[in-house]
Amino acid sequence: MALRRIPGTGREYHLIAFDKRGDEVRDPDGTSASDAALAAAADPASAITDVFVMSHGWQGDYVDAISQYDRWLAADAPDRPGDGIRPLVIGLHWPSKAWSDRTIRTAATGGLLADEPEASGDSITVDDAVAEYAERFGDDPDVRDALRTVLEHVADVDPERDAEPRDRLPSDVADAYRRLAERIGAAGDDPLLSSGWDAEASFSEAAERHGEEGDDGLLGDGWFSKLREAILTPLRQLTFWHGKNQAREFGESGAAGLVRALMEATPARIHLLGHSFGTIVMSGAVRGAGDDPEPLPRPVASLFLAQGAVSLWAFSQNVPRDVGGGKGYFADIVDPARVTGPIVATRSKWDHAVGRYYPLAVRVAGQFLLGDDLPKYGGIGTFGIQGVPDAVELPPLQSGRAPEAAFSPATVHNIDASAVISRLEGASGAHNDLAHRELVQLAWRAALADRG
Repeated sequence: MALRRIPGTGREYHLIAFDKRGDEVRDPDGTSASDAALAAAADPASAITDVFVMSHGWQGDYVDAISQYDRWLAADAPDRPGDGIRPLVIGLHWPSKAWSDRTIRTAATGGLLADEPEASGDSITVDDAVAEYAERFGDDPDVRDALRTVLEHVADVDPERDAEPRDRLPSDVADAYRRLAERIGAAGDDPLLSSGWDAEASFSEAAERHGEEGDDGLLGDGWFSKLREAILTPLRQLTFWHGKNQAREFGESGAAGLVRALMEATPARIHLLGHSFGTIVMSGAVRGAGDDPEPLPRPVASLFLAQGAVSLWAFSQNVPRDVGGGKGYFADIVDPARVTGPIVATRSKWDHAVGRYYPLAVRVAGQFLLGDDLPKYGGIGTFGIQGVPDAVELPPLQSGRAPEAAFSPATVHNIDASAVISRLEGASGAHNDLAHRELVQLAWRAALADRG
């Protein structure tokens, strides 16, 4: 699908899909969506002035990506008559779906492992669940064996027999988690997993919250209300952090390659917009890969980070010593040589996916607060970008009102969007509540802020 036309509107965008290696997936007819987008960007007759490249976040399949982009662009778009802007919009899809939300059943009994199986309407066998997870972690015999141990144990949980949480994981499940953590590098460079993560502590944290009033979980309704969900908690944490690394790798490869090609095809200004893990994708596209990354042919014009699932310290040149010191992974992109216009990060107190998942995970790793009440680990979707001395705090985004924002070039801008990003939907809260005119206007204004 090279060109997507949004039903009921006159708006359209190019949709480009990539595989897990960062290579483009050609359309069924053999055509290349990126070729079509590059041709449109370079067409003199179109006189494109600004190219907007968008990335969805974690847990998004192809259909999810279309839905998110459709709703975002239907809310508003940078194509008002007489503004001198001729935009081209591109949406990226990368395989970020870590698992389906289907309940697990045993092939032998066919029974659904849920309190209300009829309401769920969908299920998956242990064999299929193993295959689904194995695709994310690396499909080898040891990974499959470890996954099968965990998932068969989940499938064997009996709601009546196992009504109360246990103090410890069975030894074979704990060992399976240890092998999975080693397989994905949990003892490597990741600041969470390398600083104390272990499956037993993760399980205990979930079990202690079993049936806690008002706790609707983070990644699925009733996550902590059932023992089997407590057993799955370490696996879901592993897939979360694995997905974070996948977003970085895709950003530095497939997304960066497309941005580079666009810059070579057209002199138009390039703007990058990301949501959730898509903020890592877009930041990675600007930074590039490796210790000494090759810069893009020219700076991007703006970077918009909506509800980012990336560390609040990731953009700091001088990370506080109590956090570990040094500089954040994306610190070098806060530079006019990388981004000439504003870097904007939204945050919302209603975003449970970012606001609760980080605290849940880092309690296991021994979370502590710094002197100014900022956590060692946390996401910019909750705390904004921190550790950047010249960062600007914009007036809070208000529902029903145009953004009151004055942007500075090559500067970090944080904004509290809680009044707009506020509609709670399931366990993730308002994490995906992006289809608001006020939010889209903020992104477009930031993109066009330094236009001459």
